[in-house]
Amino acid sequence: MPRPAWPAPGRPAGWRVLTAALVAGVLTDLALQSGAAGIGAALLVAALAGGLLGARRPRNRQAWLLAGLAVVFGAWLAVRTSPWLLPLDVLAAAGLLVAAAALAHDGSVADLRAVRVVARGRAALRHGLLGASYLAGAVPVDRGRGRAALAGAAVAVPVVGVLGALLASADPVFASFLELGDLRTHLVLFGLGAWAAAGLLRLAAAPAVPDPRVRPGPLDPVAALVVLGAIDLLFAAFAAAQLVAAGAGGARVLETAGLTYAEYARGGFFQLLAVAALTVATLLALRAATRDPDGPARRRLQAFQLVALALTLALVAVALRRLGLYVDVFGLTMLRLYSTLFSVWIGVVLVLLGLVVAGVGRGRHWLAGATAGAGLAILLGLNIVNPEALVTRYNLDRGDLARGPDVDYVATLSDDAVPTAVAALPGLDPATRASVLDAVDCAVTPPRLSWAAANLSRIRADLARRAACPRSL
Repeated sequence: MPRPAWPAPGRPAGWRVLTAALVAGVLTDLALQSGAAGIGAALLVAALAGGLLGARRPRNRQAWLLAGLAVVFGAWLAVRTSPWLLPLDVLAAAGLLVAAAALAHDGSVADLRAVRVVARGRAALRHGLLGASYLAGAVPVDRGRGRAALAGAAVAVPVVGVLGALLASADPVFASFLELGDLRTHLVLFGLGAWAAAGLLRLAAAPAVPDPRVRPGPLDPVAALVVLGAIDLLFAAFAAAQLVAAGAGGARVLETAGLTYAEYARGGFFQLLAVAALTVATLLALRAATRDPDGPARRRLQAFQLVALALTLALVAVALRRLGLYVDVFGLTMLRLYSTLFSVWIGVVLVLLGLVVAGVGRGRHWLAGATAGAGLAILLGLNIVNPEALVTRYNLDRGDLARGPDVDYVATLSDDAVPTAVAALPGLDPATRASVLDAVDCAVTPPRLSWAAANLSRIRADLARRAACPRSL
């Protein structure tokens, strides 16, 4: 019998699923209408996790852990306002919720083969698209009652329409509730939220996806050795070039090219990072495509892979050193901070891949889970330390930068940076202090927002502005 293209859920939808989807729809409308950074968005993530755990009750303990982590990342939506941070928090929370639903029955983040991730990802997409039909199945159908409900609606619509029009003409506030544009927006956002929640719950109710059959790789180990040997020789030549650049010969080359060392450092950072990322992808592709050799051939392949990983790790270290030299001269920005952390993450991935090549955890497929876990750990650390505050503190505390404190860049940051900028005022000279006060925008009037838009960074920024320039507020 052919496998169905659109898998059906193993458990039918019930009143718990319907309630969870309705709550998610209301909170989606509330969160998006009040802005993505606020208590409303954090409550939406918590409601989705609670609906998943309460309505579907996953048997797999890891699903509970993943849903709990989604709530942790969702909570930062009510704490931070940085556009460099919030999209990553949203992606992390959404990804963790989908992973919790996909692993509701079985599976482990410590054993995720690439084909297994692809298969479960396709299933998640299909169940998400069929979320609305899942909700329809939760509503009992009775033909007699259905006809009676339609007859009642036919009478109620004109009556309520006339009465509503009279009430709208009597009260402008009530009339604003009936504006069709706002109503359409509310309905669309409500529908999207309910649909997404239903798709998540449908995925959690569906049977586990069977693992696809994996065929042996078509690539001969000798061909893989040739590719790895070429990469090793190329990176060894680059390492020799770095030794030359560190000496007098490198200084003459830079002088001939008309570059300062800081410009030389910045000019090569992103290329080095791209090379490291492409090397990781190449090594993973080679491992998947190469037939598993036996005996000495396996040991040679393992040695070539480890050499390539070690040289790539050295390349990442060179990239980090170059970026550090550039930051010492020109200061820190969010892009430079994130580039540094991405380099660190690539380095961690290289170490993890080296452990896999060395045979650690043989028989399991833990690399994908460990790689994602390292990324989530870095993101959680960013939320805790407040990256915009870190950048602001670095730039205002450093008086030896090439162009002095970069106040103009501080002005481009969000409310996350304002308390730190205000705290640095006493240590600044009068001219820089005035520029920082302009950067934190003392003339701004805090808008009146709903409770769902309440955010800790906004509150702290408003208090800092009041303390720094009481006459302006």
